[in-house]
Amino acid sequence: MKSWRTPRSIKPPFGCEWTAPPATRIFDNVSFIGNVIVGCYVVETGDGFILIDCMEPDDKSRDTIVQGIKDLGLDLHDLKAILISHGHFDHYGQADWFRRNYGCRIYLGREDTVLAKTVALDKWPVIDWEVDEYYEDGGILKFGDLEIMTILTPGHTAGCYSFILPVYDEGRKHMAGMWGGSGLLPDSDPFAYQASLDRFTKLCRDQHVDVELCAHPTLDNGLERHALVRTIVNGVPNPFVIGEAGFAYYMGQYYDLVEQAMRKRGLK
Repeated sequence: MKSWRTPRSIKPPFGCEWTAPPATRIFDNVSFIGNVIVGCYVVETGDGFILIDCMEPDDKSRDTIVQGIKDLGLDLHDLKAILISHGHFDHYGQADWFRRNYGCRIYLGREDTVLAKTVALDKWPVIDWEVDEYYEDGGILKFGDLEIMTILTPGHTAGCYSFILPVYDEGRKHMAGMWGGSGLLPDSDPFAYQASLDRFTKLCRDQHVDVELCAHPTLDNGLERHALVRTIVNGVPNPFVIGEAGFAYYMGQYYDLVEQAMRKRGLK
């Protein structure tokens, strides 16, 4: 049966002109700052807040994050850490600027620290700064009362990490999954990508993940859902709470990517 849904590319629209919508609180403890291309998540803890990803390395992205944090009523001096999912420019952004100005710590996978230091993409040079801490595969990072599970999910890049963390909707606890590498690049390993998908989806099933977070809002109707959340009224379910079956359905698009990549490369 032909799908009635609007087709869309899995690739974010890099290079397009953008304006940033308002910083949007989507859960009691989680907000989104970003644009149509890429964004980051502000996660509040019992001891300050952290960022997951840091947008692109341009000043416009940096200033968008700064303004968004202020608009959320938070103090930038309470920024404790920046968790970078993988070593591409649209995720590490100007993380070092935030560290130099506000004293936060930077986390990244060991393999992708090497990637970010040696492989330049698009117009951006490689990074010239150090990471404070590497993730542990299957480890738990603790910030205040928040615990985030870090899972090595190679494929998009060799050292890509994905995350599982608790979020709260008017006090109701849910578990969120954030897949670290959204697409398959020419140098990506589709076999590793599929193995990572298998492992991550099982972990999410075991953790009863029912919320999906993505750094690229074009991939999950993110901006449209943010607009809904900004005007949501009592009694309407949070559109980011998609249920365990809904999360598995969402991850299916990445399995489709693997299938397409393998066929294109003559691997199936």
